Amino acid sequence: MTDSMATSEHGDEEAYTVRPYAVTGGRVSAASTGLPMEALVEALSDYQTLRGLTPEKKKILQLAAGQYQSVAELSAHTRLPLGVVRVLVTDLADQNHLKIHTGGTASDATTHDESGGLSLSLLESVLDGIAAL
Repeated sequence: MTDSMATSEHGDEEAYTVRPYAVTGGRVSAASTGLPMEALVEALSDYQTLRGLTPEKKKILQLAAGQYQSVAELSAHTRLPLGVVRVLVTDLADQNHLKIHTGGTASDATTHDESGGLSLSLLESVLDGIAAL
């Protein structure tokens, strides 16, 4: 596959020239269909030493190298639809190039305390996230 990014006539902005279904090999859903968009991704492999990966997968590994990136952030940075990034992230995790970290959500039983309210650790995580903005 050739490089799928091309410079548009507007200068530095890159436009995609490959259809999303071609990037995923025609698949429309990931092997693990429940991958949340807020799941954090960590690169386990160096994207520069890997051969045979598509440019999109290399870009995801590059973005996830050195810092955690959410699936939604990867979608925004690569300018790929969220569903496509979910498929690619799942593929890379299955090949042991990425590690996916999913945390509890507000609807999970593990995020509630004994009285049914939200746990202190969840509230602290929310405050930390807001402070980081």
